[in-house]
Amino acid sequence: MTASARRCGPPFLAALAAFLFFLSAPAPARAQNLVDTTWHLRPMTQAALRERHRGIDVVGMQLPPKTEYDIPLADPAATVGKIKAAVDRVLQASPVAARGFETLSGAGQIRIIYDAAFPERSLSRVIVAAFLVGEFQPQDGKRDFTVIVSRFGANWPVDELAAVLVHELIGHGLQRLKNRFGNDRPIDLECEARLWQQLYITDAGMPQDTQEMVAFRRTTDRRVCHDFRRYVRHLRPDLMQQWDSGRFAMADVIDLFDGYYTTIRKGREKLRRKP
Repeated sequence: MTASARRCGPPFLAALAAFLFFLSAPAPARAQNLVDTTWHLRPMTQAALRERHRGIDVVGMQLPPKTEYDIPLADPAATVGKIKAAVDRVLQASPVAARGFETLSGAGQIRIIYDAAFPERSLSRVIVAAFLVGEFQPQDGKRDFTVIVSRFGANWPVDELAAVLVHELIGHGLQRLKNRFGNDRPIDLECEARLWQQLYITDAGMPQDTQEMVAFRRTTDRRVCHDFRRYVRHLRPDLMQQWDSGRFAMADVIDLFDGYYTTIRKGREKLRRKP
């Protein structure tokens, strides 16, 4: 799930949702926030280290007091190393996702931050990582594409973290590049990002039959991507059959999203014009 943010004066960003929050309500006719949360993000002056890796700004924040948390807090240097390994894994395993990285790099600054203080302890659900929509640190008028990895995500294996980064950074980052936020339905944005995640999982040869993956695909197909799948079934019944059989190219499915967004927008416009 995306995390929408705007500048409210440092160090505050207003953010929307996160990766492991499953949608349970019907999609609204107009785009709106699913969950409004104010993240109390720490300023970059509290960074323990900052490195450039493949053009990406990778930041490890200083650890907060360990007594405040119930799980072990991963070392910033070790987690920065894990993030770099995850990026390398994506670029090596998935040519399509690698092109997504290249597109974002050409449009602005990619930044991945590890902060063990994220999210706030008061939040009841587990957040692995979050994509921030809004200028984190504007540079020369270019956009920033910023993902924050939480204390939970820092403990994930490299391949699983890589899949989350594809979801948050490439899935939601390309949406931001195309000005999707505020113009398209959050449930459709999440659907597209989930399909990017599945693309990487397939390209990387990760197990597809685990309990977690079966549940992930079921939620994607039956709830989050329900409307998009109806669109694909109508437009490309051959591709829909391949999707249902599990023998298909996810990149072909993702390529249909631009037309889908256009169709959904036209439908909303017709509803607005009705007396």
